[in-house]
Amino acid sequence: MKSSMQRMIGSLGMALAVAWQPLLMADPVAVSESGRRAQAPEVAVGPDGSVHVVWLDKGVVGTADKLGAVMAGGRHSHQSFANLMYAHSGDGGQSFSQPVRVNPTDGEVWGFSISKAAVAAGPDGSVHIMYPINTTSSTTGLAVASSAYTRSVDGGLSFAAPQVLNSDPGEDLSSIVSGGLSQAQVFGSLAVTADGGVYAFWLDTRDMNAADMLSSLYMRASHDHGQGFEAERELFATDSCPCCQITTTVDENGAVYVSSRQVSADKVRTPVVTVSRDGGATFGPRVSTGGAPWQLDGCPLKANALAAAGGHLYSLVHNGAEEPPGLLFARSTDGGASFEAAVKIHPEADVSDSPSLAATGQRVFAIWHAKEGGPRRIYYRVSTDAGEGFGALRHLDIPPGSVGYPEAAMLPDGSAIVVWQHDERVMSMRVDAGAGEPQSAP
Repeated sequence: MKSSMQRMIGSLGMALAVAWQPLLMADPVAVSESGRRAQAPEVAVGPDGSVHVVWLDKGVVGTADKLGAVMAGGRHSHQSFANLMYAHSGDGGQSFSQPVRVNPTDGEVWGFSISKAAVAAGPDGSVHIMYPINTTSSTTGLAVASSAYTRSVDGGLSFAAPQVLNSDPGEDLSSIVSGGLSQAQVFGSLAVTADGGVYAFWLDTRDMNAADMLSSLYMRASHDHGQGFEAERELFATDSCPCCQITTTVDENGAVYVSSRQVSADKVRTPVVTVSRDGGATFGPRVSTGGAPWQLDGCPLKANALAAAGGHLYSLVHNGAEEPPGLLFARSTDGGASFEAAVKIHPEADVSDSPSLAATGQRVFAIWHAKEGGPRRIYYRVSTDAGEGFGALRHLDIPPGSVGYPEAAMLPDGSAIVVWQHDERVMSMRVDAGAGEPQSAP
């Protein structure tokens, strides 16, 4: 028998007359500067409602990446040289500050649209950023992509000198990692708890072998608002998809949830979640968020969006084994110990991808990009009953262009602040999260 969620998603008898009417939206606001190649935005909201956005700056519009997509011999390049930019808003996203560069050395940031920096706002007004950088191993002298951390204690006006979170990789794995890198400790994620805990996670190649080409999941934790970090620690060894970015979220009780894509011996790549309830000291067994087994001999480059609120945990993740490929929504009502049956959130789409979730109380805001019989657009749905049902399928009311990679966070008034990549610019918009919108009937 189908669950109420399956019946809800499968019900196409919605009020079609309003299905494409947007909820209350503010006008789009430019966050990045005109004439710059901006991509991979991330957003966080502080307890005071301040909005914090980071993104990659790839240079002046019309210029190519420093290294390009292909190296000598036709091999794909895994190297990237960019800058990380930051801007904030104190008026709910109506306007943003002048962008500032986070990284002290020009061009040292490593990243792509599928390898983002992470930003989080602390309870004391601090701003925490984790981002991938280009480094050189002091042991081998070879190029390495590492994870760096910095914070601001003045609301984003200035940032401390960054520290590299991972230890110096001492082995040359160029023949395995390839693409110009000898090792990689990246595809990271960051979360901050209400008591000042800062938790950083990344995928690590130091134990990778040529037979399976898989990464390990590492972490470091701070319990004093990012002033100092405990030693790095391996959580799960050599069974994680090496290029599916980790995601993490926290709940009201300080539990830390981490999602990665676990790979089985027969190459099934399963999105899984593990949780710590003791300040990162221990993590429980990984639990699948569901969906058809996706067997793939290669990394799909797909992250799992997570959000936690009101005693529930939510997951939204791309599954290429679906027909057509698309995003599956799943809910856990027992703190991540299990998930209800995963269901498509956009069954009408030709393909749906790049999910983001935000939640507060009983409200869940899901956003993604997809194609449905036309160009790619940014779609969203809202639940006001803790994911039991969802309102109508909608899209952002924005000008046409090359749009995608949306991210969302909840504002104190219950609306959502959304950022996305629009052509080569980062844009933002406040969207009403549908407090009064009817939910789909079972």
